[in-house]
Amino acid sequence: MNEQLPSGASRLRPVRRLLLAQAGTGAVAAGIAWLAGGDKAALAAALGGLTCLLAQVWFAWRVFAADPAKPAAMLGALYIGEGVKLASIAVAFMAIFRVWPEVPPLPLILAFIAVQTVHWFAPLLLEQ
Repeated sequence: MNEQLPSGASRLRPVRRLLLAQAGTGAVAAGIAWLAGGDKAALAAALGGLTCLLAQVWFAWRVFAADPAKPAAMLGALYIGEGVKLASIAVAFMAIFRVWPEVPPLPLILAFIAVQTVHWFAPLLLEQ
């Protein structure tokens, strides 16, 4: 049973859907924050959403750059990708609060969580 692995482009199509769903969720969160709290809240929400989205884009790029025919390479890419993703999120939050100390934390964190929870729907978004 030698199954054909999907080509690079067809493997990325569902991941692009997931990333687009995350970007859309971040935009909606920023819009809701703007309606609820004005410009500062919207900017905070946008920064929270972007923090999650950019880390996820890097993770996806790192994992999908690995050769799927080599399980050890894929596993290594997953571990490195997740480690760097978590570290980049921590650095991004520290940078946001350092550069903009008066950032309202609630919209920032809520937008981050909203974008992150899109993963709960990944099975629906990743179906071919």
